[in-house]
Amino acid sequence: MMNFDEFLDAAKDRVQEALPDAKVTIQQVNKLQGESYTGISVQPEGATAAVTFNVSPAFERYQADEFQEAAILNKIADDAKQAASAIPVFDLSEITDYETVKNNLVMQVVPVEPNREMLENIPHKTVEDIAVVYRVEFPGRADGSASTLVTNKLLEEYGVTPEQLHTDAVAAQLVSHPPVLKNMSEMLAEMSGDMFDMPESPMWVATVEGGVNGASVTQIPAFLQEAADRLGGDFFVLPSSVHEVLFIRDDGSFERDQLESMVRGVNATEVSAADFLSDSVYHYDSDDHIFEKAVTFESRVAEQSAVYAAEAPAPAVETMTVLLVEPNQHPRPVEIGTGLEDLQSAVGGYIEVVYPFDEPVALVMNEEGKLDGLPLNRALRDDNGEIYDVVAGSFLVVGLTDEDFGSLTPDQMKAFEEKFHSPEVFVRMGRGIMAVPLPDEKVEKPQDKKLDAPELKPPKKVKEETL
Repeated sequence: MMNFDEFLDAAKDRVQEALPDAKVTIQQVNKLQGESYTGISVQPEGATAAVTFNVSPAFERYQADEFQEAAILNKIADDAKQAASAIPVFDLSEITDYETVKNNLVMQVVPVEPNREMLENIPHKTVEDIAVVYRVEFPGRADGSASTLVTNKLLEEYGVTPEQLHTDAVAAQLVSHPPVLKNMSEMLAEMSGDMFDMPESPMWVATVEGGVNGASVTQIPAFLQEAADRLGGDFFVLPSSVHEVLFIRDDGSFERDQLESMVRGVNATEVSAADFLSDSVYHYDSDDHIFEKAVTFESRVAEQSAVYAAEAPAPAVETMTVLLVEPNQHPRPVEIGTGLEDLQSAVGGYIEVVYPFDEPVALVMNEEGKLDGLPLNRALRDDNGEIYDVVAGSFLVVGLTDEDFGSLTPDQMKAFEEKFHSPEVFVRMGRGIMAVPLPDEKVEKPQDKKLDAPELKPPKKVKEETL
């Protein structure tokens, strides 16, 4: 039994016998998506092009039944004669003159890794883990459309940059193979002959007119933005194959991990190696107009958020103007923050809040002032002027809002400064206590000290009492 090289030589000889005037050679054909092969090339006399076909399937039939050798080789020769007679006649300028070529350019997207060696000789644009390559298409042939891959050598002959090649390919494809976007329900209805009226699916199918290499629509910015407008914002892109992709709106209904698992499962069971594009899920950011991997999108947004948080100005501290009443001193207005720690700092400990007046004000004092032996400060009196309590330690007179503490009005500030103006000393008289105003010469001058929060146990909930 012959090995492949021997079979290839035998096939070449049989084809040459069938086409004695043709140029018949063994040719290595390098193709994307793992479809490279060694085949037989036939160029009829006077033809401007050759046809190359793969004999591997014929060799497999020979291996299965070597007694069919003659029939198999004759079939190869017959196929070669038929293919040679169908070689289209075309002007070489259709692939060598860039002014002609640029109107016939189309894009193809392929995975980078399986095609890395081939990509070294092909102008391409890498987008994450996929590559955009370019083909020159020859439409209108009797046997349908044909195309040739643009190589680095061809690009050099064209005398244009890869960037210009990409721009021209996008423009040409919009005319020759415009993008198509249909809801999955619409497609299923068409396949069933409109027998079923289906609700709109969350999935949209994106491809090109004609369906070949339709995943290239992901490289047409205007189409992606139109799709975003139609879907209502950002969307995920699922690589169904090199011929089509699926769009799913990014509205929180689907997680990236969930979609990636779906893509991997379909690729493993339904997609051939020749049609495989990627196991990744992509994303289109309709605000920034960026097509990228979904995981890249998530990282970029997280990084932007971190930068924004770092650069954002610190929130303004909310303050209020209140009256600070300290032992042995005249009251004075102070501006302090409205937070619990600010109040604790002012009174030197956990706070207690009382509401002894008809005015919308409150007294904020040290809850444990007496227990801690703080100096007695001011007396609190009832409507008859009788002392019913004495505040120990510093306290605040604060205004009341609908929801919280706030600044005193000018009138309130004046009224309570007068009420607590004179510091008091206290003398016990039997069971009672007498408050004696402190002479002015004994009044201490206020200290402009910073009201730092004391070191405390975890803050308690504010205690509210009415005395």
